[in-house]
Amino acid sequence: SKSREDINPGNELVIRIQPDEAIYLKINNKVPGLGIKVENQKLDLQYQNKYSGPLPDAYERLLLDAVNGDKRLFIRDDELEAAWKLFTPVLQELEEKQVAPELYPYGSRGPIGAHYLAARHNIRWGDLIEEDEN
Repeated sequence: SKSREDINPGNELVIRIQPDEAIYLKINNKVPGLGIKVENQKLDLQYQNKYSGPLPDAYERLLLDAVNGDKRLFIRDDELEAAWKLFTPVLQELEEKQVAPELYPYGSRGPIGAHYLAARHNIRWGDLIEEDEN
C-alpha cells in the first residue's frame, strides 16, 4: 500500500549556492482536463550544465558591485530601519510568550496548526485527491 507521500510527494524547492550552483523545484501539478489528477513535475537547473564559462564565486559579484558603487543589491538604511520596526515587536512577543515553532515531519502536509488557522478564516487546507480523468 502506497502512502499519500509516495503517490504525491510534497513540493520541494532547493537552491544550491556553492559548490555546483543549481535550482531544483519539484511541484504537484494538476493535469489539464476535467479530472482532478495530480502529477509531480520537476525543474532542474544546474548552472554548469546550462551556462558555459566560469561562474563567479558567491560574493564576487557583490564585492565587485560595492567597489563600483552599484547599490542595487544592497538594502538602504531606511529600508532596514522600517523592517526592524515591523519585526521587533513580533520577535519580542514571541520571546516573551516563549512561543516555540510547531514541528512536523519532513515531507508531510505541514503543521496541524495550519489546518486550524485556515479553518478560522473559512479556508479549507485541501487534501490532494487522485482520480482518473474519465
